[in-house]
Order: sequence, then structure tokens, then C-alpha cells
Amino acid sequence: MENINLAVLWDMDGTILDTLELHYQTWKEAFSDRPTLFSRELFRAHFGGNNRSTVPIYLGYEPDETYLQQVISLKESLFRQQLAEKTRLFPGIRAWFAYFAELGAKQAVASSAMLENINKVVDSFEIRKYFAALVPGEDLPSKPAPDIFLRAAAILGTPPSRCVVFEDSIHGINAAKAAGMVSVGVAGTTEFSPADADFLLDSYTQDPVSFTRAILRLMNARKAA
Repeated sequence: MENINLAVLWDMDGTILDTLELHYQTWKEAFSDRPTLFSRELFRAHFGGNNRSTVPIYLGYEPDETYLQQVISLKESLFRQQLAEKTRLFPGIRAWFAYFAELGAKQAVASSAMLENINKVVDSFEIRKYFAALVPGEDLPSKPAPDIFLRAAAILGTPPSRCVVFEDSIHGINAAKAAGMVSVGVAGTTEFSPADADFLLDSYTQDPVSFTRAILRLMNARKAA
């Protein structure tokens, strides 16, 4: 099949695999030594942000740098230890990775997570071969800022107008829009409304072919306009 000028940028947590509950439980454990504002509702409202932006929200105050790094390190260590046992890829997503690879599209993980977490995921589930780049957002402005997606596009050498972003959070969808990319809201973490994203995807068990054709039509229409 002839290669096409398309880059597929995947968020990781909640988009590639179901990590919501594990992130919640490991944050809860990491904060067990002190009182915080942390709750399931607060966690869900900010899921998808990077640690530097969300930890002060969970605590209810701006911590000193020593504690910030300590609690992040503890939480992420707990997360990686339990990842393989307590998470799973979403059903059908391997077929989407394989389809885009066959199509000749470039693929990247563009996640707010630490690089160690991304590496752990792609190796634990044996999906590294599909990605030309792994782009962490821990040191970038948190979504809905577009920085992480723009960095991924630059690494892949693809203009933003030829990038499609798969995301499970409204912050991520808004980051994709701000980057000038096509946005796909993946059902699960967020209850999207039709107006939130360019496309909504209920699950990866559906055939990626017609869905991808619709994405390409939208890209071409925007270019023509």
C-alpha cells in the first residue's frame, strides 16, 4: 500500500490502555502520609494533566520542590510496579496500530506521562515497534496547551494539519485543536458531546478503514478551504 502523509499521535493513559483506576490508587497511596484535597472527583477532573500541574491541585497548595519530586517519584514507582498486572490495552487497539503501520502513517505516543512510564507500557505490551517516537510531556506546559503535540509533529517531520490525535480527555482534545490537528475523542474517561471533537470513537473494535478515510477527507477539506 502506498504511503500517505499522515501522522497519528496517541495519548497513552485512558487512550491506549485503561490506567484510570491504577493512577488513582497509586496517587492515593503516595499521599497517605499527609492530609490533601485529593479525591476521586478531583482526580477525574484533572486526569490527563502532567504531574507538575496536578500535584498542587491534589494537595491544595504549592509544595516545595523536594516534596514535589519525592511524591511524584513514589507514585510513579508504584504505578510502574503494578502496571503489567493491573492494566490492559483496550480491546482492538492492536489492529489499529497495525493498520496505520500498513498504511504508512507515522505513529507516536504523545503523553503527559514520564518517559519511564511510556517505555514501561510499550515494552510490557510489546507495542514499541509501531511508534517512530515516544514523546513525554512531563517538562512541557500541561494540556490543553498544544506543546506536546507540536513537539511530536516536529519529531515526526509532519505538519500539524496532517496529524490526527487520539485522546480520552477534554484537555487533550483542546490541545489537539490548539495545535491545528484533527481530534478524535475516545470514549471512556470523558463523556464527550458531538461538538467536543472532530470525531468520536466508541471503541477500537470497529474497523479503522472507514474511520481513517473520514479523517483524511476532513484534512483534505480543510486544506482546500
